[in-house]
Amino acid sequence: MSRARDVVVDAQPDEALLASVAVLRHLGARITRYDPEAGTLEARVRRFWRTALIRLRADAAGAGTRVTVESDALGWTPMFRRFRDTLGHVVKGAS
Repeated sequence: MSRARDVVVDAQPDEALLASVAVLRHLGARITRYDPEAGTLEARVRRFWRTALIRLRADAAGAGTRVTVESDALGWTPMFRRFRDTLGHVVKGAS
């Protein structure tokens, strides 16, 4: 797995987790595990002819939520940026 990267959003953990599902699906990932009580999910995405695992955890952080994402995907940095930017837009649009 790559090192964890964080995104802080202005939403409750359950809302951030659900928004993350929508964003990951938009990026072509398939959700393989979703645990709202633990605030975690796992997804698979096809990158550069191989399947990669994405793990995500949403934890309360002050008034917002810290979403921690890690993946073993090749070329993960550009995909993480798209995830981060899109999640920010989805959360802002929901509030």
